[in-house]
Amino acid sequence: MKKELNEQQTQMLSMLAQGLSTPPRTPILRTPEEYGMDYEEITFTTADDVSIKGWFIPANSNKLIISNHFSPANRYGFAGHLEGLDFAGGFEVNFLPRYKALHDAGYNVLAYDLRCHGESEAGEKGVTGVGYFEWQEVLASIDYIKNRSDTAQMDASLLSMCMGANATINAMEKAPEAFEDIKSLIAIAPLKGRTSIERSCEQMQIPVEEGVEAFDPIYNEMTGLHVTDHDIVPKTVNIKIPTFFLQVRNDTNSRWTDVQTMFENTPVKDKKIYYIEDTPWRFKGYTYFSEHPEQMIEWFDAHMK
Repeated sequence: MKKELNEQQTQMLSMLAQGLSTPPRTPILRTPEEYGMDYEEITFTTADDVSIKGWFIPANSNKLIISNHFSPANRYGFAGHLEGLDFAGGFEVNFLPRYKALHDAGYNVLAYDLRCHGESEAGEKGVTGVGYFEWQEVLASIDYIKNRSDTAQMDASLLSMCMGANATINAMEKAPEAFEDIKSLIAIAPLKGRTSIERSCEQMQIPVEEGVEAFDPIYNEMTGLHVTDHDIVPKTVNIKIPTFFLQVRNDTNSRWTDVQTMFENTPVKDKKIYYIEDTPWRFKGYTYFSEHPEQMIEWFDAHMK
């Protein structure tokens, strides 16, 4: 028998939908200069006319990594150590050491802010699609490097995470031809939307089935989307390039089995999956390659030959 949700529970679901669709613009606290790297502020535009801001960090090589991010982060990372942003463990997620490791290994880096994040525009809808709309940023970033004189001939791989990983997989479904020259992908914590809502309901002590059912129309009114629009699992059959999945096994915001299924669904022989153990914090997956860049460098090096 279904339980009726009370006003407080409905309000919590509304706040959840608001946070997903219009996340806070978090500060860009650091730049590549702090880590001794030259960089260029860049801008490119998506097919639906959203202006996207980013950094280009040059290296003396023919290798390039395109990096995006999770929500509510930006190209720098996430200032989770600041008061008011300490809801995911209370630690900073700093991508700059990761960029430095890539740079020192001879990689050019292009890092950009997805719509509604960092310094990028919000777009006509004014909401994030948690990967549903942001596939356009993925394609625009690839188009940008292909049409820039000093990067047009570079070998490129992708480093995508959570919302950005979902956006990348959506882009692979919509425009597979754009990835024909992309050498490889690292996908950090791609996310099945329903699982995320279920886990949030569990944490808020809201009955799961009733919570997801009540959340969907609230979310739809804000974004025009449904929870089912974020089922990225079946779309992994569109991944046609070597792919390395990384996931926190005991992630309280998702289930590792979803990512395992994504890995199994990916129809390429050259693939890898790695689980981070001994932490419940999803955001530790986002810091992993800043603290332990070895597997990242090894993967990209192996696919740039």
